[in-house]
Amino acid sequence: MDLRTAGRVLPDLRIVPAAQVFLHEDADPVRVERLSVRLRQDGALRNPPIAAGLPGDAFVVLDGANRTSALTRLEAPVIPLQVVDYDDPAVRLDVWRHLIVERLDVPGALRATGVPLERSTRDAAGAALRGREIACYVMTGSQTYVVRLLPDRPLAALLAQIVATYRGSARIYRVATEDFDALVREYGEISAVVVFPRLEKQDILTIANSAARLPTGITRHLIPGRALRVNVPLELLSGPGDAARKHERLQDLIRQRLLDNSVRYYPEGAFLFDE
Repeated sequence: MDLRTAGRVLPDLRIVPAAQVFLHEDADPVRVERLSVRLRQDGALRNPPIAAGLPGDAFVVLDGANRTSALTRLEAPVIPLQVVDYDDPAVRLDVWRHLIVERLDVPGALRATGVPLERSTRDAAGAALRGREIACYVMTGSQTYVVRLLPDRPLAALLAQIVATYRGSARIYRVATEDFDALVREYGEISAVVVFPRLEKQDILTIANSAARLPTGITRHLIPGRALRVNVPLELLSGPGDAARKHERLQDLIRQRLLDNSVRYYPEGAFLFDE
């Protein structure tokens, strides 16, 4: 049944077997533990992960690796997803930069783990990254360093090694710009900014079909019409019945909320200050 509200087709919400859901990035163990506790307390998943289809009735999670992993940790046999058309140009792939505020010698930490680091300039590093000639670059207050690609190392594995050198040693802020001076004005004193390459959608699909995963907090999918506060009951996910039956129950729940006039679409962008 084609359910519509405010002249728009509703998001494509599905319940699928957990075995058919794959990640392109690692989950954050601390956030997964926190989400697992919250799921048990709330008894519902507020916002379903967003995924794109893969061959063979499989799906790659574009946004929601921690939520997916939390449900897996709770041994849920199925996962609720908002499925989007990855070929739709409105579904865009961007990249986060990692901002380190605490005092931490990020270049020194990278050298200590054998990451191939070279001195550069901001302009040269930016051009090399855009040309996919390097894995990433690191800016400190006075210096810029590039990390060269390794011919025998997948990019995802190299990026995972890079992020592992500072994850856990300092808080990571995800920022949308590499403008060092602007970030200093907003955050104050900064130790380092790590700038990652812009990936293509095909890169995400390739990674999903491989053993490698990107570290959490790099990819940033911009997806219109996100389904929020769906509040899928945990009992529905973990209770008896196969995925098809649970999917039918989810559609019944959505239909009832439409009849209750509980579904709203807000086209405006927004800033949330309590996340």
